[in-house]
Amino acid sequence: MKPASKNSRGNDTPLNAAKIFLTDSDFEIIFGGEIASVVRTLGEFGNERCFSCGGRCCLEIGCVFYSEKFNFCPIYEIRPRECRYHFCHEILNNAPLDRKARELLNKPIKDLMGSEKGKLAELFPTFPHFMVDSEGLTLLGIKEKVEGIVDAFEKGELSEQQARDMLTAMCLGTGR
Repeated sequence: MKPASKNSRGNDTPLNAAKIFLTDSDFEIIFGGEIASVVRTLGEFGNERCFSCGGRCCLEIGCVFYSEKFNFCPIYEIRPRECRYHFCHEILNNAPLDRKARELLNKPIKDLMGSEKGKLAELFPTFPHFMVDSEGLTLLGIKEKVEGIVDAFEKGELSEQQARDMLTAMCLGTGR
């Protein structure tokens, strides 16, 4: 049985990994090419800065996947939509975006989703919580497993690639 949570509207909603952990193409299908392009530009611009800061944003949101020993996010290729939208002010203020892209980025997410009732709650089932924080992973039923893999990696019991592979497989298998 899939774990359930109260979504942003207070309804019980089964949490499905296919709707939580997204590839770039999944994200583009859900949010459209324009938004995906802006987020991709921010991500590319931020790569160098994110690497040098040591994951400050990841720490700020309480990401359970975070370890200073990882060279970069261990689930970057399938990171949730919340992570894809989360950038520090330095990146947001200095990224090479034109006026149209900045306006699109500043629109409230509800405006981007149009008039589809329930779409926002479906896309962000645990809003305002991040899916990668302790509460989000508890709702998915994988918090202890994630902590165990990250702990084993930090102790040197797993290589970085082994830990990444295990975390990715676990995320993709969640809720199915």
